[in-house]
Amino acid sequence: MLFMDIMTWDPKDNEEIEKRYMSWEYPEGYNMISEWSDVSSCRVFIVYELENEEAYARAAFPWRDIAKLETIPIMDTKKAVGLGEKMEAEMAMA
Repeated sequence: MLFMDIMTWDPKDNEEIEKRYMSWEYPEGYNMISEWSDVSSCRVFIVYELENEEAYARAAFPWRDIAKLETIPIMDTKKAVGLGEKMEAEMAMA
């Protein structure tokens, strides 16, 4: 399953965030697909796939003292529309 994290932090913590990021490695089971930085703010967007819950915990834990993580389950839009249509049809038959 795919997820997107929006990680935000206070501008006063920029230096510490950069320092940690330069030595950061994603844990085993956390398959990072892409990352984007918001150049107008203190925010990063990360799209990834998880193999298990432990991978998420290992990725989130080191940042929790300095940043806020908002985790969002995501799906390709065409796939989401197809799933929605399938569920509507199933509900109509119930």
